[in-house]
Amino acid sequence: MAEPRLKKHRGSLPACPGHRLVAGSRVRQSFPAAVEEGLCAVTSAVLELSYRLQALGEIFDQADVALPNFSKFFQHQAEEEKEVAEALLKYLQERGGHYCPRVLQRPNCQPISTVVKALEVALVQWKKVTAYFEELYALSIENTDPHSASTIKKQFIEPKIKKIKLIGDLLTNAHRLECSRDGRGNLGDYLMERLQKELKEDRIVGALWLMTPTPLHSFLGSASAKAQNLICNVSPPCNISIKATRIIKCQH
Repeated sequence: MAEPRLKKHRGSLPACPGHRLVAGSRVRQSFPAAVEEGLCAVTSAVLELSYRLQALGEIFDQADVALPNFSKFFQHQAEEEKEVAEALLKYLQERGGHYCPRVLQRPNCQPISTVVKALEVALVQWKKVTAYFEELYALSIENTDPHSASTIKKQFIEPKIKKIKLIGDLLTNAHRLECSRDGRGNLGDYLMERLQKELKEDRIVGALWLMTPTPLHSFLGSASAKAQNLICNVSPPCNISIKATRIIKCQH
């Protein structure tokens, strides 16, 4: 018998209007409907963040911008967020929950062509997603779901806090070097590209991946093999493919 739908939680947590509970799940136990719906909505928000970061990475790879280290940085962050979404999907499956695929709109990143603006956008997006996780954590506590609360706090909130600190530091250095904001670029943009150690590929692989605690990867399981079914890397970033999700394509 399906658990009754709880009263809607008021707050900034995104809604999942078409969410439905899976009746007769044999593995479902003490998994409140409100928490399941919140997890479903936050998963979509993380996918949107991944898509936006991928779009930023493509912008810095264009010939008229030509900041390849920033491109690799944002592309890597997009891959990390995709793995976070996979971990959320895996957790939903383990608890007997159900994910509702939705359409992801193309991110409006065309006006962004400078380091400062890109970092500001990334910082705002990570803060927003972190706030969703924090509200989802509070919702789990409110609905007496300690397992979800512990998982959300340790595996998703703590890594996001470290990521916000990293982007904040990069933005501080960009302002210190007086990076451009008008899209024309200057010496500050070039120095950030060449000197900022966090942007180096070996530092990204060796250091930024360690920001995610090891237990996070335990939720991935076989989901890693299905990564391409969740999001397909595209260039330019106008299309995105999500399993069982209708696609909206940009018409150039």
